[in-house]
Amino acid sequence: MKSFLSFCLLLFIHSTFAQETSKNSLKWNVSGFLDVYYGYDFVDQMGQENRLPFLYNHTNQNQLGINLALVTISAQTDFFRANLGIQQGTYARDNYANEPELFQWIQQANFGVALDKDRKFWIDAGVLPSHIGFENAVSTENLSLSRSIIAENSPYFETGVQLSWQKDERWYFAFLYLNGWQRIRAIPGRNRPSFGTQATYTPNENIKLNWSTFIGTDQPLEAETMLYFTNFYGDFKLGGGWRLIAGLDGGRRTLAFDFDRNWWGMSAILQRRFSEKFASAFRFEYYNDPFQAIATSLIDQGIQTSGISMNGDWRLGKVATFRLEGRWLTGPVLGIDSGNSDNYFLLGSFAFSFN
Repeated sequence: MKSFLSFCLLLFIHSTFAQETSKNSLKWNVSGFLDVYYGYDFVDQMGQENRLPFLYNHTNQNQLGINLALVTISAQTDFFRANLGIQQGTYARDNYANEPELFQWIQQANFGVALDKDRKFWIDAGVLPSHIGFENAVSTENLSLSRSIIAENSPYFETGVQLSWQKDERWYFAFLYLNGWQRIRAIPGRNRPSFGTQATYTPNENIKLNWSTFIGTDQPLEAETMLYFTNFYGDFKLGGGWRLIAGLDGGRRTLAFDFDRNWWGMSAILQRRFSEKFASAFRFEYYNDPFQAIATSLIDQGIQTSGISMNGDWRLGKVATFRLEGRWLTGPVLGIDSGNSDNYFLLGSFAFSFN
């Protein structure tokens, strides 16, 4: 911990120098986001107040809720950047359940400096957005209203240090030193560091390919467990208002006194934008975690499920968006009972963005 604080101090000194020598003045930006939702489950979930236990967004069942209320302050010069995001909502409650109450307010808190005059190399430290996957906490930035199961069971945020290299317009690389799998506070007790990598290839404005990895743990050293995880996705703008994003996850949890447990999942989302004000998307997904390696279940049988969803998005003026989605999940084990399971869910959202 002392070495990390020393690093942050050196980074601050370097950032102060970079700010003073920057040709451009400091630029500030304040933005806000509010996602108000109502979700209705057509299937009773064993008396649970919230929705399926492996979902972490829009989780209130049959009642109005705020998924995310977020204010973000950003500052940037040529050689320095910093971001602070303050949040509340059911997203923070569910994704930050293992964090102290104060930390649940932090959506991101990071700062970074450029390491070369061309600003191709950057080093950033603090609470960072996850380097994994194509979906994030801000619902209007995702093609579907609800998150794919692969997104819900991989990190939305991470804490540590990131070294990134924008080689050119096509290639981007990053290496991360992290304190665990979606954590702000360090894992209690003795622990070891975690690591992540990212490589992005963008050959043109219509194609983006990304490969991200994670090697580390979510438990103290005494648990003798490790996580090995990989994520790959492609984002394709097909013309005529069509867009396709497809992702594949795979992971392994190693255990010292039990058999290793694997999981994998995929999601494919096809969107058609009919105009600036209206778009619709269809999603197919599959998730297989038969031994609860990473996903949570209400029963001791893991999760094996597939599903489809369809949503419609309407822009209302410059700041508001209304979205409506129907979702169906089915499978031999959905994590809510011991037999074949089906879950039908209707979700509506009013979201407001301010810049």
